[in-house]
Amino acid sequence: MAFIDVAAVDDIPAGAIKPFTVDGNEIAIAHLGGSFYAIGRKCPHLGGDLSKGSLDGTTIICPRHHARFDLTTGKCLAGAKIGPLKLSVKDATAYPVRVEGRRIQVDL
Repeated sequence: MAFIDVAAVDDIPAGAIKPFTVDGNEIAIAHLGGSFYAIGRKCPHLGGDLSKGSLDGTTIICPRHHARFDLTTGKCLAGAKIGPLKLSVKDATAYPVRVEGRRIQVDL
């Protein structure tokens, strides 16, 4: 495991999602109840920006077609919806996160 320093704890307010690019990897980090979660920033469906999505507990919802992903595992919980169509979507990539002092680190 190679954890990389990404941001300060204070950079991401509680309930927020922020985008970061680290070593060429686009990720979104969410701050929920004092815990931080990192997930690939682009939705596996059509590349919607998950950092612009919304949160429902530990679920992140893609702003483009409303696919839902578990922040802890990256597992797709509900596929994309386009009108009456419901499409299956691959799982997103979730990354391990730790806090060292006041710094958020992600294992890419």
